[in-house]
Amino acid sequence: MAAAPPVPIPEIVVGFNEEAVANAGIAALRACPELFTHAGQPRHADPRSDAGTSRRVSRPVLQIERLPTPRLRELLSRSARWLVPLSDAPAEGVLSHVPQWVVSAIAARRHWPGLRPLTALVSTPVLRPDGTVLDAPGYDPATGLYLALHANHLPIPVRPTKAAAQLAADSLLATVSHVPFATPVDRAAWLAMVLTPLARFALGAAAPLCVVEDSPRAQWSDDLIADLAALAGANTPAAVDADDLLGSPRRLIDALRANGDPVARITNGLTRTAMAWRRICEALQRARATEGLVWLAATFRPTRDVELPRYALTLRCESAGTTPPGEHEPQFDEPASHLLVAALTILRAYQVAGRPNVGLPRWPGFERWSQVVRAAIVWIGLPDPMRPFDAAPMATSATEAAVADLVVGWSELAPEFPGGGSTRQALDALSSTPPERYPRLRAAVAVFAPGPLDARSTADRLSRCLTRYRDEQHEGHALVLASSGNLGNRWAVRSVPGCRRSERAEDQRSAATRGGSHRSAAGGPRTGPGRCQGAIRRPSPTLNGGEGSRQGPTKALPLWRKCSWKYFRSCESRRESACFLEESP
Repeated sequence: MAAAPPVPIPEIVVGFNEEAVANAGIAALRACPELFTHAGQPRHADPRSDAGTSRRVSRPVLQIERLPTPRLRELLSRSARWLVPLSDAPAEGVLSHVPQWVVSAIAARRHWPGLRPLTALVSTPVLRPDGTVLDAPGYDPATGLYLALHANHLPIPVRPTKAAAQLAADSLLATVSHVPFATPVDRAAWLAMVLTPLARFALGAAAPLCVVEDSPRAQWSDDLIADLAALAGANTPAAVDADDLLGSPRRLIDALRANGDPVARITNGLTRTAMAWRRICEALQRARATEGLVWLAATFRPTRDVELPRYALTLRCESAGTTPPGEHEPQFDEPASHLLVAALTILRAYQVAGRPNVGLPRWPGFERWSQVVRAAIVWIGLPDPMRPFDAAPMATSATEAAVADLVVGWSELAPEFPGGGSTRQALDALSSTPPERYPRLRAAVAVFAPGPLDARSTADRLSRCLTRYRDEQHEGHALVLASSGNLGNRWAVRSVPGCRRSERAEDQRSAATRGGSHRSAAGGPRTGPGRCQGAIRRPSPTLNGGEGSRQGPTKALPLWRKCSWKYFRSCESRRESACFLEESP
């Protein structure tokens, strides 16, 4: 069999029209198979060795690297013959090196016509936006993805059926049969976390944050995240500190995409509150960090609020069950390639069936993920992996029940202190009222701050407890810091979606009808009527300091009366804020 004829190398004559010479050089670079454009700059796929700690093997992988100027000069000399015309015979040229001004002009360009755009590097087959599966190694012109397989995999069915998808789901769930999931919804959420990295390029920027809620007694989060990363094709998930995401994470995210990482794990977040996780999710959405990248996280704090499921996919593990191994390596009854094919079978089967409507409630901001991943899981007969927005989770431990008593009990005490009460005022109210009043707050104080109610140590322990469980949400109430100053912190409650609004409104009306300023049972400072509720502004304090002061309408204080305005941001809505007015001495 005759060999294929060699591809002719173009000749470029270096003339006085420098723009035309640079355009000819860019056209010659199209023949370089390792050259692409990524983020508006020329990039080349550089092979490197990746020693996988999970599999104990070394695999050659690709990485998107910035094209250095010397390397650009080499590619220009390889892809064309550069001729310099003779002075006495302009029609003839002599072979020459690539001029330096040509290299500088091409490197300074911002538009590279003819070069292939590179979206990302992938190491495993993934789902395309059109519903097909990318499983052929090499560059895919339809999506701009470059598939560099780490290992051989089984053929993926082109038109799988619903029965095949159900068998694939059973094989995947059998690998985590030893994990003590809290509910069947958590099992479905785990399967959704498996499918999300494989469908990340079909979701755009609509991939949710995947949070694994764990117990300090049995730490399953590390093992589950390691298994999820292994199934997605990452030997070890990239670790990103949570504080680095709150600043300017653009460079960090670009580096992760250049490495071709399918997943990234957020570290230093085990003890963060639901409010902190919301800020992290907002930072990821602003930076479009979920485009082509799935973020995993773990937390020891129980997610007992109804707001976290609005922006994250949660999975809860109980403390009971087999103790996970100390040094974890992926332990699968089947090879990882079989499980990868099973996950892609579920996604592809739902696309082949025409994406039938399964009647899912809308998840604002993640509609595309619901259409591709969430609907596929419900379609094969599993429960909805999303928790209802208006359902408050039940307590799973004695500590959670005590925290619920603290938050709900403080809401019962709130009408006595509309602008927020301190720990000393709360303890004085408990000591001056009958034992049958405020039963839940008394139960919480007995757990977190046992001791005499008039002791300073009891108030200090209760204050530390309030600080620790700040922004916790239970039974439609959230504990917030109303104000802080020389007299200490003042704590209040606010309503969250899912609570009984009628009772909260009735408490607010009863507090407003009392009118006038009053002094608390503990002899605290005077506060006007109102409460920490939505975007309600408190009426201004009385202009005179006596008990018989005239209560006038809501108005601003004169400039000569020094006042300090304290604002805090409400979790209920970005547009709402509560404003507290405290008269300075």
